[in-house]
Amino acid sequence: MSNKLVMRIAALLCLLAGFAIGMNIFGLKDRSYSVKEGDSFYSKPSVTAQPAGGFAKGEELDVTDKLELAEPTAVKVLQTKIVEDKNRTKYQLREGDVYKLAEARMDKANTPCVIEVQTTKGATAKLEVDKALLQPVDEGTWLQVRSKGGAGAWVRVQSKWY
Repeated sequence: MSNKLVMRIAALLCLLAGFAIGMNIFGLKDRSYSVKEGDSFYSKPSVTAQPAGGFAKGEELDVTDKLELAEPTAVKVLQTKIVEDKNRTKYQLREGDVYKLAEARMDKANTPCVIEVQTTKGATAKLEVDKALLQPVDEGTWLQVRSKGGAGAWVRVQSKWY
């Protein structure tokens, strides 16, 4: 064989290998997601979006998109709680309510974050709240998944919150 023919074959093989890797033919990346206990699915990549359901534990879903979001801008309350500010004024945080996040304090898991709450008189109060009582909004790594039947949703698979 001549050198010219060998070089053409090598170039073609490199081109095909690059195409296969780029198209994820060899399965180098996860293209499926297995539903775990406690997973929450949403219609959009946000915990404030409408919940989407219908997926059973252990069900294999196809991943159609991945989205990386930075630090959260708001938090959703997981359970109703009465919290005091520095002046010992009490505020009730209701389950499901969403509040603006003033300080995320993502460096440590046990450090409380600071949220801004509107009072009934229109003033703004800043409260330190335990992160276990809150769920971050628009933060973390989200996957858009689709079942074999065609139902689709978003699931957060990684968070820097805790």
